[in-house]
Amino acid sequence: MGDRQPTIRDIAKELGLCYSTVSRALSSDPEASRRVAEKTRRRVRHKAEEMHYRPNVLAQGMATGRTGTIGVLTYRSHWEAPWHQVDQILRTVERRGYQALVAISRRRRWMCLHERALQISQLLSRGIDGLLIEASGWEGEAEHIRGAVGDRALVATFGHPLQGLSGVAVDESGGFFEATEHLIRLGHRRIGFIGTDWSRAVVGSSKGRGYLRAMRKHGLHPRRIPRKSFPSKPPQDLSHELAAEFTALVCRCDPTAMGVCRGLGEAGLGVPEDVAVVGRGNTRPGAFMTPALTSVATPFKAVAEAAMELMAELQEQRPPRHVLLEPRLVVRESCGSKGGGSEGP
Repeated sequence: MGDRQPTIRDIAKELGLCYSTVSRALSSDPEASRRVAEKTRRRVRHKAEEMHYRPNVLAQGMATGRTGTIGVLTYRSHWEAPWHQVDQILRTVERRGYQALVAISRRRRWMCLHERALQISQLLSRGIDGLLIEASGWEGEAEHIRGAVGDRALVATFGHPLQGLSGVAVDESGGFFEATEHLIRLGHRRIGFIGTDWSRAVVGSSKGRGYLRAMRKHGLHPRRIPRKSFPSKPPQDLSHELAAEFTALVCRCDPTAMGVCRGLGEAGLGVPEDVAVVGRGNTRPGAFMTPALTSVATPFKAVAEAAMELMAELQEQRPPRHVLLEPRLVVRESCGSKGGGSEGP
């Protein structure tokens, strides 16, 4: 056969069986597969594995109306934590017997309407059975997705819940509430938050609202440091200012927290001796830095499993629903309490 991929006809010829028998034995349709004797099915599948046979999903789709392919549309691939999420989705898709086609947007949210619509169209042209979309939560996103997809594929989202679409999200507010409560239990009272303004209905503001809720619960004064402060001031200067006002900082993400730790160190200040620091994302660099970073961890695997479960429900024509999962706080040295060492995502 040279370098070409083996086909069902090649397998049939090797085993002396008819094409239809081999096709049924290798079918992903249980009804078709059961029409072939178990002994024959085992022979066919063993030979297919031996010959490194891979099914032609597009040809299968023409015959069955399904290709066994899930499209995954995402962005932020240059950030470690979001890519861990995509990796878990790809693993879960494969475990469930599907193949995945991935499209990655170069830009974010409202800036990429045309690009996202084009990517959705390209994925749909491949005959996908379903589409998993990383949602940003911007206004009008659900309508944009429904307009781009129509009734050509089932859609579930991950990242942020969207009205009228099945989706799985993580309770960011609850995670940051827990992180702030942990610092309060350690005795901190002057705790700052670095991140998005919690008073605005924008992406990321739920993190600040979790911090705010914990501070108000204990009668403490909340204070937000805009995340854009860090590029605009030298890390040493800003770190001295922060250390004078706060004994602990809750940061919107691990990269911000790692930048804070570096700035404090360069300014001659210790973490957690002078300022305790908590991040979000549970990234590997944070787990292995010194001191290891305490972080709010996203349950990447659970998100992937829930997203595929929602897709299965849609295939059964069940109504859309939302799943909200809880993050967990991975406690390490940067907050001043003993934790789980170098545990990664």
